[in-house]
Amino acid sequence: MLDATLRALASLRSRDAQPLSQGLSLENASACLHQAIRPLNETSLRSALTIAEPLPSSIGIVVPYGVFTTPIEWVALALAGGASVHLKAPERDPAMVRAMVDAFSSEGLPVGFSTSRSLPPVDAIVAFGDDETVQAIREDNQQIPLSGYGHRFSVAFSAGDPGQAARSLALDVARYDSRGCMAPTAVFTTGDPHALCEQLATEMATCEARWPRGSVDPALGPEWRRRVGLARVTGRVWTGAKWAVTCSPAEYFSPTTLPRMIEVHPIENVHSFELFFHPWQRWLSTCGTDLPGHQPAGFHRVCALGWMQSPPFPRNHDGRPMLSGLHGPTGGADA
Repeated sequence: MLDATLRALASLRSRDAQPLSQGLSLENASACLHQAIRPLNETSLRSALTIAEPLPSSIGIVVPYGVFTTPIEWVALALAGGASVHLKAPERDPAMVRAMVDAFSSEGLPVGFSTSRSLPPVDAIVAFGDDETVQAIREDNQQIPLSGYGHRFSVAFSAGDPGQAARSLALDVARYDSRGCMAPTAVFTTGDPHALCEQLATEMATCEARWPRGSVDPALGPEWRRRVGLARVTGRVWTGAKWAVTCSPAEYFSPTTLPRMIEVHPIENVHSFELFFHPWQRWLSTCGTDLPGHQPAGFHRVCALGWMQSPPFPRNHDGRPMLSGLHGPTGGADA
């Protein structure tokens, strides 16, 4: 199964990524697809399988819309471990899931998909989505072990050189057009926020030239204008044709991202940063930081700036080894 999985991944990596990317530009889609598949090799898959414990015979995976590469590592790990996989594809755009099924099934691996909410009989479920979606799946499948991954968000912390921080942060924002739980919703800084914003404006323009922003849901327009308008009143704004950098007090923090917008909030010190996010601990995912030794409490993953959208493999996802615990009690892990 492992050799067939690796051949399928090589085939998938050679595909034109843009039609699979749920609206990203060609340049960004290609970079994201290569980035997602690059860590998956014989050594890393064997290591992840050792950590994951014996897998159930069949696994259903509910795939979210937004970050088009999300299912790749999960499906590759399950198939390499000998499980059969059924994917519930996002009805809004199942192209990536269809391409994956084509690549893996062409190597004789047991994988299929549908866009139907009802899953076929499986031994365990891995579900991604907002908290309400994961809870609904849990209620519909009460007799099946389920590992659910609901709403999470990530933030960055910068205390170092603004130029270096900006180069890294702009990459974290550009990847996937700021979609997904590992994209920085904002950066909190103990340094000069305006100096950081000036550098970010330069780097955001550079990223736009190299990896242009893709299509944007028109429904996001009012919220984009609201945040820019609020920052103009409470702080400062730097904008390009398809990106924005805002600076405003931390009280205006929002735990959701907008495509190619980065919001900068000054914070007094590291302790203030950790206190600020204490009420949000249930929803925290990744903290990107440039402060050596910084391990803020409550975040499931801490990494260097520039690596927020490039998680290692194998790893814990929301504090749990990938595909672990699927032989556990009915109901599985909490979302």
